[in-house]
Amino acid sequence: MGEDQTQSARFGERADGRAIRRKAPGLRRFEAPFRGRFSSFGETDARSRPRWRLAACISDELAFGRAFLFAPLAMASGAAWWFSRPVSPPFWGLLLYWAIAISAWLSQRHARPATRLPAALAAMFLSGAVVASLETLRLSTVMLDSPVTTHVTGVVDAREPTDTGWRYVVRVTATEEPVIHRPPERVTLVARGKLPPVEIGGAVSGLARLSPPSGPALPGLVDFGFLSYFDGIGAVGFFYGAPEAAVVPPPRDGFAQTAGLAASRWVERLRDSIAGRIRAVLPGESGAFANAIITGQRRAMSDATLDALRNAGLAHVIAISGLHMALAAGIFYSALRLLLTLSPKTAEAIATKKLAALTAIGAAGFYLAISGMQVSARRAFIMLAIMLAAAIADRPAISLRNVALAGLAILAVSPSEAVGPGMQMSFATTLALIAGYSLWQKRSAGAGPSVPHGLLRIIMLGVSGIILTALIGGLSTAPIAMAHFQRVAGFGLVGNLLAMPIVTFLVMPAGLVAMLAMPLNLHAPFLLVMGFGLDRVIAIAKWVDGLGGAFETGAMPRGFLLLFMAGFMLLVLLRTRLRLIGLLPMAIALALPALSRSTEGPILLVSEDGALVALVSGQSAALSKSRPPAFTFDQWHSALALKAIAPPLGSTRTTALLERADRFERLDHARIVTATDALAADLAQSRSRPGQFICTKDEWCVATFSGGAIAGSGTLSVAQIFRPALDGPACDHANIVISVYRPGFEACRSGSFLVTPALRRQTGTLRFAFLPSRDGDRVRALVSQQPGVGEIGGEDAQVDVVGHGNAESLKEGVAVARAGEGGLVAENPFYDRGEYDSHFMMARRSAVGPYEGRKSISPEGSDGVPSSMPGDGLQRAAAKKTTKGDSSSALPDGACRTTLLSITPAISSVTRPWNRHRLYDWRSESYDAPLDLPNTLNFVNGSDESGRQACPEP
Repeated sequence: MGEDQTQSARFGERADGRAIRRKAPGLRRFEAPFRGRFSSFGETDARSRPRWRLAACISDELAFGRAFLFAPLAMASGAAWWFSRPVSPPFWGLLLYWAIAISAWLSQRHARPATRLPAALAAMFLSGAVVASLETLRLSTVMLDSPVTTHVTGVVDAREPTDTGWRYVVRVTATEEPVIHRPPERVTLVARGKLPPVEIGGAVSGLARLSPPSGPALPGLVDFGFLSYFDGIGAVGFFYGAPEAAVVPPPRDGFAQTAGLAASRWVERLRDSIAGRIRAVLPGESGAFANAIITGQRRAMSDATLDALRNAGLAHVIAISGLHMALAAGIFYSALRLLLTLSPKTAEAIATKKLAALTAIGAAGFYLAISGMQVSARRAFIMLAIMLAAAIADRPAISLRNVALAGLAILAVSPSEAVGPGMQMSFATTLALIAGYSLWQKRSAGAGPSVPHGLLRIIMLGVSGIILTALIGGLSTAPIAMAHFQRVAGFGLVGNLLAMPIVTFLVMPAGLVAMLAMPLNLHAPFLLVMGFGLDRVIAIAKWVDGLGGAFETGAMPRGFLLLFMAGFMLLVLLRTRLRLIGLLPMAIALALPALSRSTEGPILLVSEDGALVALVSGQSAALSKSRPPAFTFDQWHSALALKAIAPPLGSTRTTALLERADRFERLDHARIVTATDALAADLAQSRSRPGQFICTKDEWCVATFSGGAIAGSGTLSVAQIFRPALDGPACDHANIVISVYRPGFEACRSGSFLVTPALRRQTGTLRFAFLPSRDGDRVRALVSQQPGVGEIGGEDAQVDVVGHGNAESLKEGVAVARAGEGGLVAENPFYDRGEYDSHFMMARRSAVGPYEGRKSISPEGSDGVPSSMPGDGLQRAAAKKTTKGDSSSALPDGACRTTLLSITPAISSVTRPWNRHRLYDWRSESYDAPLDLPNTLNFVNGSDESGRQACPEP
C-alpha cells in the first residue's frame, strides 16, 4: 500500500483511482501516466503510440476542465480584435454572428469536443467583440476636437493635490468667449498655486486652455485618447490664474442620475477628508506615498520618488491593485476570524470562516470606494470578491477556475481593459503564481518530508515563499512591461525582496488599523508607523535604483506580445506535458527584438504638433529642438532606447533674417528672395553635416539624411518650417516639408511631401523609414502605361510619381505626367502675388506640351479632381532636353532608381469613436472625410540645381 501511494504521488493516478504501476524506468516514465486509459482501443504498434499519447494528454486536460480556462482568453481576444479594427464593425451584423455562434454552441454542447470546443471559443470571441461595442456605445464620451482657450464654468466632481497646486475633475456646464458648440462633458484642469482649493460639489469658473487628450507618441505606444475616452474625460488642460467660485443652475437630470452624482460626490468628499487627515500627520513624501496606497491620490509624489520606485521594480506598490486589495482584505479576514475564535461558544455557534469572508468583501468594497474607483482597484475587487465567495461556498478560494471567472466578470463590465497593461500584468502574475505554487507543492509532496519542523521550518518557508513570489511575479510581467513601457527593472527582484516584507508586515497592517481608528481620531500613531515603513521603502528604492535602475529595451516588434501571451497561457493553464508547447512561441517572441533591429535603418519622426522632428539612426538621434517637449521626447527616448542625443546646430550665416517680421505676416518680394537664398544656404550646409539639423531661429530647421545600409537608398532632405510664408520655397528645395502652422495649401506641386497640421491632426505622430528601392524601369513602365498623358517636351519637364491619390483616376503606384506652372507660392496666401518672380525654383515656368484638363496654377488634376491632398503628387522626376511624343522618353533607361520611404501613422483608426473628434470641423459643425495617407513615398535619385531629387540628364 505504501509503494502504491508513493507511485501515485509521484506519477499520478488513473481515472478510477488505482495507482499506476511501472514496468521499468527510462522511456516508460513518459508513457506511465497514460497507460490503461485507452485499453478499449486495443494494442497499438510503435508508429501509433505518439498519437495516443497526444490524445491522452488532451483527454486529461478536458477531464480536469482546463478548456473552461480559455473562455476569458477567447473573450479578451474578441475585445482586442474589435478595438484594433481601423473601422468599427457594424453592430447589428456583429450581433447576428454572435447569435449564430451562441446557437451553434448550444446545439453542440453535448457533441464531441472536436465540434463543441471550436463553437464555444467562437461564441466567446464574438461575445468579447459585442461587449466591447456595447461599452463604447454606453460611454459615448464627447471628445474636444481641437485646442481652445475659453472661459469654463462647471462643477467639481473630484480634486487631488499635485506638487504645484490642485487637479480638478470638472463637469462642464458652460463655455464662453468662445462658446464651444460641442463641449466635452467632463474635463481635468490643473490650477497652479497654493490658494485654497474649491470644494467638491462646488461650482468653479475661470479662463482655461483646453486640449484633446494626446494620441500615441509613436505607433504602437500608449494612446492617451483611448484611455481618456473610457475614463469619461473629454479634454485636459489648465487654468490661467486661480479659478473662482461660481453659481450654476441645478442640473435637470433624472432622479437616478442625480442620485448617482450625489452619492459619487459624497464618496469623493469622504476620500478627500481621509487624504487631508493623512497629510496632516504625514507631511512630505511619506504622506503622499501613504495617500497613494490608501486613497489612490499619487500626483503629489515627486518625480524623483516615482522614478526610483519604477526603476526598482516597485511601481506596483503605488497603484492600488490586487496586492493592496488582497493584503487589506486578508488582514481584515484573518484578524476577524482570530477574534471570533477567541470565544469557543461563538466559534461553535457560527461559521467563523464564512462570516469573516463575507465581512472581508464589505471591507474590500469600502477600500474600493475610498481609493477612487480606479480601474486597477475595480479589477482587483472583482477578483477578490469571487475568491472570497468561493470560500463562503466551501470551494477552493485560490484556483485557476476562480481566476477565469474573475476574468469573465471584468471583461463583461469593462472589456477595454483587455488591451491595457494593467489587466494583462495582473492576471499574468496571478496565473503564474497559482501554477508555480501548484508545481512546487507537487514536487514537495514527491520529495517527502525533508523540511525541518518548528521555527526553522516557518522561517524557511517564509523566505522561500517571498523569493519565489518575487521571482515568478517579475518573470511573468517583464515581457508585458517591455511591450507597453519599453523598460524592465534590472534589479526588481532585489527591490521586491527588500521592500515587500516591509509593505506586507508593517505598512499595510498599520494603514488598516489607522483607517479603523480614524473615526475615533486615534489614527495618528498608526500613520506614523506606516510613514516609518514607507520611508524605508523609498530608501530601498533609491538604493536599488543606484545599482543600475531600469533597462530601456526599446519598442517591441509587432507580434511580440501576442506570441508571448499565447505561449504563456499554454504554459500556465495546461497541466500535462502539452504545456511545454508554450515554450516555443515564448522563445520566438523573445528572439524577435534582436532579429528586427538588425535590419532597421534610419527613421524620421514628426510629432503630432509638428514642434519636434528627429532623425534616428540606431540608438542615436538628432533633434530639431535643443529643449524638446518632455512629454513627447521621454516616450521617444524610452521606445527607441536612445543613448546619444545631438541638438541642432545654428546656421553659419551672420546676418539677421526676418528679424522684425511677424510670424504670420505676408512677405514681400525682397524678403522672400532673401529667405529663399538663406534656406538654400542652410540646406547646402546640412549636406556637409548629414544627420544633423541646421536651424535658423523662428524660421526653419533643415537636415539631410540617407538610408545607410538599406539597399539602393539615396539622400533626402527635410525642412521644418515655422513661418507659413516660407512653406512654398521649402517645397521646392526639400523632399519632405513639415509645416508647423497652416500653410494655406495641402500639397506641394513641386512633388515634395508636405506634412500639414490638418494631416497630423488625423494621423498623429508620423514615422518615415527607408525601404529597399525598386529599379527605375518600374518607374518608367508606370509612366508609359498611364493613359491620358499628353506630350512632354522642352527643358525641365516634370513627371510626378503618385502613391495613393484621392482622385478616381489615380490608381495605386501609377505615374502621372504633369506640367507644373506657378507652383505653391502662387497659391500661398502669405505671399504677395503681385511680386511673383521667376527667381524662385517652384515659380519657374516649365516648358511642356499641352494635355487635356491642364491649368497653369490650378489645384485640379488632369481629370478635374482636386489634387491638393496628401498623397497626390508625392514625387517628381525632372528630365531635361527630352523629345516630344512618348512619355516614357522622359526617363532614361536604367538611370532612375527610386528611394523609398514607408509612412506609419500613430493613429490608423481615425473613424473610431475615441478618434473621430479629429475629423470634426467646428466651423461647419460637421465631420470631414479622412485624408488619404500613402503607404510609401518614392523619390528619384540624383539632384538638379534646386537641390531636390531628380533623374540625371541622359
